[in-house]
Amino acid sequence: MKYRFKPGVSLYFGETLDKDENLLALTNSKLNHVEIAYVPYYDNNDWANSVRESLEKTSIKINSVHAPFSAEVDISRLDDNGREFALQKVGKAIAMAERLKANIVVVHGSSEPITDNDRIQRIARCKSSLDILYKKAKSSGVKLAVELLPRACLGNTADELQILLDDVPIEYVGFCLDVNHPKDHKQIPNIVRQLNERIITLHISDYDGIDEKHWMPFKGLIEWGAFANALSDIKYDGAFIYEANLDGNTMDEKLENLLSNFNTILSIAEKLL
Repeated sequence: MKYRFKPGVSLYFGETLDKDENLLALTNSKLNHVEIAYVPYYDNNDWANSVRESLEKTSIKINSVHAPFSAEVDISRLDDNGREFALQKVGKAIAMAERLKANIVVVHGSSEPITDNDRIQRIARCKSSLDILYKKAKSSGVKLAVELLPRACLGNTADELQILLDDVPIEYVGFCLDVNHPKDHKQIPNIVRQLNERIITLHISDYDGIDEKHWMPFKGLIEWGAFANALSDIKYDGAFIYEANLDGNTMDEKLENLLSNFNTILSIAEKLL
């Protein structure tokens, strides 16, 4: 079986890039992808150009930008002013992705809590927001990836994720499968096969099957070999982005350990066959 997906990591970078440990370690690593989490100083064009130019000298591709999210930055908000604020913030992440030449912007469908009484209304509000955002992303040359979220958030099951995107063209919006979030870790391979070709990026970490922990793979309950083989079944060839508490004392060590962990996942997956 051929595993087409390649390892990557989610990172923040500092404002002073020539002294930034994360960027220096990344450029010296053998990773293939990076996801950059948005913070406001990233709006600076010179900063974005420096990051892009640093990584263009390597084999590392800027896979994605993670849009901001919070109770305030929630695209399912029912109040018009609040939703407009959230759309503006996510719009900044889309603009950042365009400057960085990233392919994807990862978006949360909501914050929490969301009551059962509000859920239908909030789903409709989220769908309306995604319709606005995907058109903005399309004009910027990037795709949106709506993340599978935990607990009471919108999009906390594969079925509900599909509802959020059932009116959006497949070529412009897909899913970010965060394997730390499903309610039943044993269902992860089935979720992969259900969401199938609309999975366009991943968030990788392990958990206790109850709530998100962002542990490194093999510290929790996820069956990593079965997950990797499910990805192979759907011919997933995107980024395998670690969004985890990495093991190691320095960022160089952490990225080396990440690669070793990734190779172990592939080894176990091959043995299952």
